[in-house]
Amino acid sequence: QVLRHLQPGALGIALEAELTAEKGAKRKYIIKQVECIEQHQADEALKEAMDLLKLCHSNICTYKEVFVTWNNKISSLFLCLVMQHSGQGDLSALIKKKRQNSEKIPDMVVQRFLGQMVDALFYIHKQNILHRNLKPSNILVTGEASFMLSDFSTETLMKDELKWKIRVEESRYLSWMAPETLGFSFTEKSDIWSLGCVVLDMLTC
Repeated sequence: QVLRHLQPGALGIALEAELTAEKGAKRKYIIKQVECIEQHQADEALKEAMDLLKLCHSNICTYKEVFVTWNNKISSLFLCLVMQHSGQGDLSALIKKKRQNSEKIPDMVVQRFLGQMVDALFYIHKQNILHRNLKPSNILVTGEASFMLSDFSTETLMKDELKWKIRVEESRYLSWMAPETLGFSFTEKSDIWSLGCVVLDMLTC
């Protein structure tokens, strides 16, 4: 059951959903929906996204399911990624709150964050998986000094020129992007660049 629509991003929309399991137990998930221009793009993106199901790391959001669905209302294909729900918001909300209150994020928290994110990136890069969209809103807060990488993007969808133009027009997305990604080139170094930008953002609340 879909509970509410969350803040849309340049690459798609996010829904908060609830699954009623056996014996009435309820679990919350986030469903990311990304529109695909045609069947081939949807198939390629789905194939890439399947790799996310095998990720198992304490600082990486768990993916429960990925699938493609057809929306009759707008006659369009959507890639859907079902992710775990942290329940505590994301890093962008934390940074915004600290900024509004003219407060600093403690050095210990930043150090823990950096250690966790470097470890998570090392883990995915070892499996030839890139994040491609690392920014504060895609990092979940799971505790006072505990974080999780979330909302990975596939190469197929990140190289969609139409979506890319929307992304570039919304200049706030450029703040964390490595220069080479403007030419559709994504590497492990692009993720590291983005992580450095996020740390800078945390240090300059």
